[in-house]
Amino acid sequence: MPTTRSARTVPVAQRLENVALELFASQGFDETTVDELAVAGGVGRRTFFRYFPTKLDVVLGELDDGLAALVAVLADEPGGDPIAAARAAFLAVNHYADAELPALRRRLGLIEEVPELAARATVRYRDWEQALAADAARRWDDDAGSLRAQVFGRAVVASMRAVFSAWHDRPEADADALGALVEEAFDALSRGFAPR
Repeated sequence: MPTTRSARTVPVAQRLENVALELFASQGFDETTVDELAVAGGVGRRTFFRYFPTKLDVVLGELDDGLAALVAVLADEPGGDPIAAARAAFLAVNHYADAELPALRRRLGLIEEVPELAARATVRYRDWEQALAADAARRWDDDAGSLRAQVFGRAVVASMRAVFSAWHDRPEADADALGALVEEAFDALSRGFAPR
C-alpha cells in the first residue's frame, strides 16, 4: 500500500524529521535554526540540506510524497466514479501506524499555526487539487479544466483539510478515527457529487 512517508524510509531523514518536529513544537518554527536542527540530528549542515532543501521542507515534504502516492493509487483505481476513487486513495495514503501519530500531530499543528507554513502548504495543495481534477475529468470523460472537475478537486482537498483539522483538534483520536473522518467526509461529498 502506498504511503505518504517515502522520504522517511531513509533513517537519517527520519531522525532529522523527528528531531525537527519536536524542536519546532517546543521552541517555535521561526526560532529554530537549521544549525540547531543539524546538531540535534547528529549531522552537519550540508547533510541536513541533502535531505531537506529548506526548513519548510521538513514539515511540508510529506505533502509532496503524499501527492505522488495519491496519484499512484488513483491511477490503479477502476471505475467511473471519482468519489469512490478519491475515497480509496485518501484512505490508502493516510494509513498511519500508531507510532507515526505524534509526528503527524506536530506537523498538522505547525501547518495550522505558522503563517509561512500555512501559506506554502496552500500552494502545494493546488497540485493536489489539479491531480484530483484530472482524475475526475478522466473518469467523467471531461476536460480537466472544466468547472465541474475543478470544483471537484478543490472540494475534495478542502474536505480533507477539514478532516485533518478535526482530527488534530481531538488529542485522543487514533488512526482509526482519522479513517472514520475521511469516510464521513466522502459520504458528505458523495451526496453533492453523485454520478450523472
